[in-house]
Amino acid sequence: MLTSLADHPKPSHLPVSDAVRSFIPEGQLIRGRVVACSGDAALSVALSLVAQATQEGSWLAVVGVQHIAILAAVERGIALERLVLVHPPQQSTEWSTTVAAVVDGFDLIIMSVPRGVSPSDIRRVHTRIQARQSIAIIVNNDSSGIKSSQLFHPDVVLHTTTSQWVGPDQGAGFLQHRDVRVQVSGRRVPRPTEHIVRHIG
Repeated sequence: MLTSLADHPKPSHLPVSDAVRSFIPEGQLIRGRVVACSGDAALSVALSLVAQATQEGSWLAVVGVQHIAILAAVERGIALERLVLVHPPQQSTEWSTTVAAVVDGFDLIIMSVPRGVSPSDIRRVHTRIQARQSIAIIVNNDSSGIKSSQLFHPDVVLHTTTSQWVGPDQGAGFLQHRDVRVQVSGRRVPRPTEHIVRHIG
């Protein structure tokens, strides 16, 4: 007997590693939601969020994120055979069209929102994320990006601040890891919390 894809609905969530589970609300990534990562470890946290899911078969698109290092993705545990880098146009309409098309084909999207994207285009992308039950993680490194991500009304906001680097001794030696303070908030978070996470590069 033949069955269609509709007979096999997607699971409602995607798995995360033990380290991420300690601070992500509900201990997993919920489909159809938007997560915003900001601060000086935003990209590292974003990669850590999706690493386990890529190892277990989910495909990841990184859209419009500048200066992403493949080595950093490997260190975070990303399965490179399921990673696709996308560089959309910066114009608002073309950006939203590209991102909407990416959402159709990927479970996971890490993206940066350029300046000047209109609220209507952001609503269009957000609606597609919810309809396709993808998971979008927005990476912000400056105040303009934060303002853009707020238009998505993110379900979870993870703001990161490095509390200390570990490794150099009196100015010599190699950086081994850093301790990052992760402040968790958002409309799906009952009350804001704060966590210290180690080994985020």
